[in-house]
Amino acid sequence: MSAQNDKPTSQASALAVQAHAARIRNAFSIETLAALAQVDPETITALEKDDTIKDMAAWERVLDVLGLRSDSHR
Repeated sequence: MSAQNDKPTSQASALAVQAHAARIRNAFSIETLAALAQVDPETITALEKDDTIKDMAAWERVLDVLGLRSDSHR
């Protein structure tokens, strides 16, 4: 992989990739992570696709469950 062919990623895009990787690493299905974060499964799918999410509290709950927030208690 060369740096010339790599598309620049936004912070949100990078976080979407990290969230997906953390979900897989924790062996969470989309449904399980959604239940743990108290969000709809569609929210998890949207987050991992880097779609726009209006509910920032939902995004924060998902990141908390995955241990990806700097102030996460997990």
